[in-house]
Amino acid sequence: MARILFTVPPLTGHLNPALAVADALERQGHQIAWAVHAAQIGSKLPDGARVYALDDGEPAADLGSSTPQVRGLESVRVFFEDYALPLAQRMLAPMEAAVRDFVPEVIVVDHQMLGGALVARKLGLPWVSLVTTTASILRMSPVFDAWVAEQYQALQQRYLPASLHVERPDFSPYRVLVFSVDVLVGNTHARIAAPYAFVGPARGEGRRGVEFPWDWLRPERRRILVSLGTVSRDRDTRFFEVMMAALRELPQLQAVMVAPAHLSAQAPDNVLVRDYVPQTELLDRVDGVVCHAGHNTVCESLSRGLPMIVAPIRDDQPVIARQVIDAGAALFMRHGKVTPPTARTLIEKLLADSTLADNARRLSRELLDAPGAAGAAQLIATLALAPALAEVA
Repeated sequence: MARILFTVPPLTGHLNPALAVADALERQGHQIAWAVHAAQIGSKLPDGARVYALDDGEPAADLGSSTPQVRGLESVRVFFEDYALPLAQRMLAPMEAAVRDFVPEVIVVDHQMLGGALVARKLGLPWVSLVTTTASILRMSPVFDAWVAEQYQALQQRYLPASLHVERPDFSPYRVLVFSVDVLVGNTHARIAAPYAFVGPARGEGRRGVEFPWDWLRPERRRILVSLGTVSRDRDTRFFEVMMAALRELPQLQAVMVAPAHLSAQAPDNVLVRDYVPQTELLDRVDGVVCHAGHNTVCESLSRGLPMIVAPIRDDQPVIARQVIDAGAALFMRHGKVTPPTARTLIEKLLADSTLADNARRLSRELLDAPGAAGAAQLIATLALAPALAEVA
């Protein structure tokens, strides 16, 4: 069996798909290790996991609270400058040390862990990219794409010999595993050339259990999940307060809201506030989702045929929101300017519009037919056991 090293950023939305794939590989008998920021996400890894800490005495940037209030491509630029590129630079030495100690047959690198990709190239090891958001595979604009290429080139110059420089060092030449399906990506934007495999959502395998008061949910009432994800939910509380005001006027519904725990004090009786939830299990028990268009939440919701209201904030979220709206399975909500009456109207439409539900069920069939974490694991195992045959580009 193979030795496989995973590296992912300290962001739950990126860790969860990797956990599912690693779980599938371990069930096949492969030996797994993790190179991560242990202080931030080590507790979310399986008990007894072999961990190489990338921490250098300072935590990686907290995107949820420190990122300026910017939107669109400007927010992506800020993400690169303030998070992805500094993270890559700081992780190079500990990542290389981890690889030299563990000696993996293959490295599995989240597409935002550029340092892991550079180490794999330097040491000549086969590696696979995990893409947790389809916005990352798209060409957004010539000016922005050129700027990104310049940043990548500068980082490569500081670490790699010129012979190993490439335009997109974040994408593996062996395989790029995308946790979505081709039909959802659409054709609005051109794609970056890479050996993609669309594996669909990871579906929650490998995550730690989370306690939840399941008896609070009433079978005779319709239910929704309201979440802005782990990155953006602490940004401010206005959005949640607006949603509470709207839901107070819809007592026939129940809503589970993923939000700061202190908001429980002002929640109406039909709203349960939790700062963390077992999302995949909860999605099996709701009728619709209000979210920030985070990629994992969108794909996990659609895989269950759930229509959505999407309220994108920044980074890749506007792109993902547009994909699911264009697919006819979601309504748009303005995150920063929504009012209680508008929110109430949208929630009522979400649960009443049969077209939204029909399109969500259509996409569900596509997502459920995808190979998921098990298929991703098989592709990785093939590369680990026969790397000379697996390179496709």
